[in-house]
Amino acid sequence: MRARLAQDHAPNVPPAPPGVVRLRGLAGLSEFVEQAAPELAGNAMLCAVNQAAYLLKRQLESQGRTFLESGGFTEKLYESRSRRKESDRSDKSDRSDRSDKPLCPKCGKHMVLRTARKGPKPGQAFWGCSGYPDCKGTLAVRPSEKSDKSDRSDGSDS
Repeated sequence: MRARLAQDHAPNVPPAPPGVVRLRGLAGLSEFVEQAAPELAGNAMLCAVNQAAYLLKRQLESQGRTFLESGGFTEKLYESRSRRKESDRSDKSDRSDRSDKPLCPKCGKHMVLRTARKGPKPGQAFWGCSGYPDCKGTLAVRPSEKSDKSDRSDGSDS
């Protein structure tokens, strides 16, 4: 703001006659107020206050639009942390050895070895989509694939 005020002057104004004080821009406002008649000084100060209020109003409106469009600090922080957590999860899953896990026939994600709790084959192992419950793709387990590492945490049925 100070840089803007330093440039705010009227260079082409003719010199003031002797005994007359002339305001040549906001940069010279304090000098003008010291030398001008009280009515003129008051008027100049009111104009400066009006200009400052106008600029503050525009800045607040701009910040309000930005807040509505892209959210505030808390929303941005939450979004950033969510992206980081998702990135960390995908990095961990990429590092694990998935070469032996089949891909889901419905969505293409890797499958997880699970154990049926209910249905026609309780206790039997099957491949369930890692995208469950959004994807309910399943595959039968070949006898060589059976393992004690079945996933019993999601309560899915086969």
